Amino acid sequence: MVHGIQLVDDNSGSHCLLRTGSLMASLIHPTLFLLTCFLLAWPIGMALPASAQEPAPQFSPGHQLPSPSAVAVRIEEPIVVDGLFEEASWALANPITEFLQRDPNEGAPATERTEVRILFDTLHVYLGIICYDSNPAGIVATELRRDAAMEGEDIFEVIFDTFHDHRNGYRFRINPLGTQRDMTVNDEGQIRNENWDEKWDAKARITEEGWVAEIAIPFKAMRFASGDASVWGVNFHRTIVRKNEDVFWAGHNRGYTLTKLSGAGHLDGLADIQGFRFRFKPYVTGGAIRSPGSGEPFTSYRGDIGVEDAKFLITQQLALDVTVNPDFAETDVDQAQVNLSRFSLFFPEKREFFQEGSGIFQFGTRRRFGGATDLLLFHSRRIGLSGDREEIPILGGLKLTGKQGPLEMGLLNMQTDREGAAPGQNFSVLRLKGNILARSYVGAMFTRNTGSTLGGSNRALGFDSNFTFFRYLNLQGFLSKTFSTGLDGKDWAGKGAISWNSDRFVFRAEHLQIEENFRPEMGFVRRAEPGWKGLQQTQAEARYNPRPGLSWIRQFGISGGLDYLANQEGLLETREAKIGLSTEFESGDRLTAEFSRNFERLVNPFRIRGGGGTVPVGDYRFHEFSMRYMAFRGRKIAGSLEFEKGGFFDGTITSFEVSPAFRPNAKLSIGPGFEWNRISRQNSTFITRELNTQVNYSLSQKWLTRTTIILNSQDKEVLVNFRLNYIFRPGDDLFVVYSESRNYGERSGLLNRALIVKLTYSLDL
Repeated sequence: MVHGIQLVDDNSGSHCLLRTGSLMASLIHPTLFLLTCFLLAWPIGMALPASAQEPAPQFSPGHQLPSPSAVAVRIEEPIVVDGLFEEASWALANPITEFLQRDPNEGAPATERTEVRILFDTLHVYLGIICYDSNPAGIVATELRRDAAMEGEDIFEVIFDTFHDHRNGYRFRINPLGTQRDMTVNDEGQIRNENWDEKWDAKARITEEGWVAEIAIPFKAMRFASGDASVWGVNFHRTIVRKNEDVFWAGHNRGYTLTKLSGAGHLDGLADIQGFRFRFKPYVTGGAIRSPGSGEPFTSYRGDIGVEDAKFLITQQLALDVTVNPDFAETDVDQAQVNLSRFSLFFPEKREFFQEGSGIFQFGTRRRFGGATDLLLFHSRRIGLSGDREEIPILGGLKLTGKQGPLEMGLLNMQTDREGAAPGQNFSVLRLKGNILARSYVGAMFTRNTGSTLGGSNRALGFDSNFTFFRYLNLQGFLSKTFSTGLDGKDWAGKGAISWNSDRFVFRAEHLQIEENFRPEMGFVRRAEPGWKGLQQTQAEARYNPRPGLSWIRQFGISGGLDYLANQEGLLETREAKIGLSTEFESGDRLTAEFSRNFERLVNPFRIRGGGGTVPVGDYRFHEFSMRYMAFRGRKIAGSLEFEKGGFFDGTITSFEVSPAFRPNAKLSIGPGFEWNRISRQNSTFITRELNTQVNYSLSQKWLTRTTIILNSQDKEVLVNFRLNYIFRPGDDLFVVYSESRNYGERSGLLNRALIVKLTYSLDL
């Protein structure tokens, strides 16, 4: 339930209890700055034995297992991807069959046999998969939409560590219907880009013995080290839904996931392969728009052409992307979020051009309590989107991403058009990450944008690092400074964190400092605005996850945490102490309960958006209790149910959220989400209602439709968006998008109506 995660915000001022002067002064105060990588991680890293810095070997309960190896076999004739295995070449490859359970019985042999064969030619790597099943009628497969999560379905997936650096990789997933999903993984899964898309082919079918699949992945879809021969990291994962069973080829123990590439096996035999060289992807759009709310009563017609992406490979590891007059009309709309806090909401990046290599541009922190983002030095949504999420035309831009030896690099430059009387802006980002030891890095980032809201340009400079030792110990930290016109001094930010994350024990502690003049205008700071006093935030949480050995319970979770936030003058603003209990059942259902004691200090009055009144200045102490039930997604009817009750500043809040999921067949899925909040304050009651509904109907894997209905009572707006997507060949689409937004209530009326048609057609060499 979102009660606050905001972009620009805390208007509360502060009174001085403890003056630290600046971030640099606070770094030497032992109770104020928990850890920084520059003060602690480097000495620890250099002092640890070499064995601590190497990728951890695989193990099952009671004994160690070495990382397994597989060999790819070269063939001369390409494979026809049809799921039939008619080519004699498949007999040349030795089947990979040694799959072990992670759940429910760690280290035990898989209850159903899986065979994987790997072939390759100059242009593709091919996988032949046989997923035997003793009960083919029990196979769960209902999803036809490309890039759907396929949670609660039988799946098979492969991940390739193409540089064999035990850090980064490409992940490809299919279900028994041949539906595809792909993503990139950075820093062993700490950064995942689920919006990344590439061209690859897969066909699957259910048989009398289970299900089978053929996969062809072009080498041009991935970046890899050049040379006549190379060794890749590789791992495979299969889910058997009706048994709630997960099996892996390597890294099967519960402390690992598929994205932890230090636990992957090895793939030998690849040689004389040809990767990407050049791609040119133009587009053409046309449509009609009517926006009475802007003062223009007439319908305007538009047509446009541009270059969605032109991609050049400078080296096999380094790619240059160029875009000219890009259009993002087909991008999914943002989901509505109820905002009952003083802070702005964070919305993720969904536009295609910004997905390639996006993981390297990550710099900042993500909160553990509630998953809210506190600080990003660079957030690409600042480019071409206004603060209220309206599109600003982008004239063009370029992006250079890739790897040279141990150095990962990213360079981006974008130019936007004028917005009314405001001139266009230029945005520049430089990101460098140097891989050191076995699973660690140190990095730097520089950003600059013209047309700052403070006048002139705004710049930011930061240094960060991430160290992983033994199997589960992680140290992180960063230091950053901004340079803004008219703001001198008190413009630093920094974080230090230590964590341990295994199956049974989880611990994390971190400290974040943001000074009052820290202004990364190309990034995101949750609370910052002129007049605030910065923050110093300490968080700690611990979790114990025993497995009781009961036939109907898989795992318990017992957790506790503290979030303590003060301004830079030491005045406490927010404190949350939380305890939680969770139960994961063998059926796949999950039940959680949490209780928290909260403190909030308001120095300025807080106006609740949407007519909830104004909370006066003062100190507020209250409790909150919540329960959440999540049904196993392998059923045709699943979803979640959450109830919350407790205090809300000078009143009380009761919240109810229901998110059912209906999948009656492979063509149709319905996901209505509804949230209801009732706030009682003194003699008044304020109610918010939020509806997020998606209806997906897939005529086939090439013809996809999505209808989104969003209602937010705080803004008294309703939005309907319909998108038809025809994938006439991999990577090329025809989109037809209709959207309409309206006010309701006293100011009811049409805000915007648009019909857009977009066609892309790419040429690859």
